Amino acid sequence: MVEKIPVLNLEGYAINGFLDSFEIVDCGVKGKIRLSKIQARLANGEVVETNCMEYPRVARIFVLLEKYKKFKNAIVIDNLNEEMMKGITYDLDLKTSRKG
Repeated sequence: MVEKIPVLNLEGYAINGFLDSFEIVDCGVKGKIRLSKIQARLANGEVVETNCMEYPRVARIFVLLEKYKKFKNAIVIDNLNEEMMKGITYDLDLKTSRKG
């Protein structure tokens, strides 16, 4: 099943290089308004999508995701050392443990 996610989460995946592909999918027409959504495949193979919204908004988000795709190549991940990754893991573990 496809997971619905907020647009900001989708943008976060894109800017961090976790999107493999994405496309605009039409949802239909409500009155005179064309509704669409963005469906994307993440690097781990999971498929996610936004809620349906007005097509002009979806088109702007799509263009933004295309721009983020170009930034993905500019971010050098290979140079992250083990100490930096431990800090990132610690921060994520700390935030998830505070939810409960």
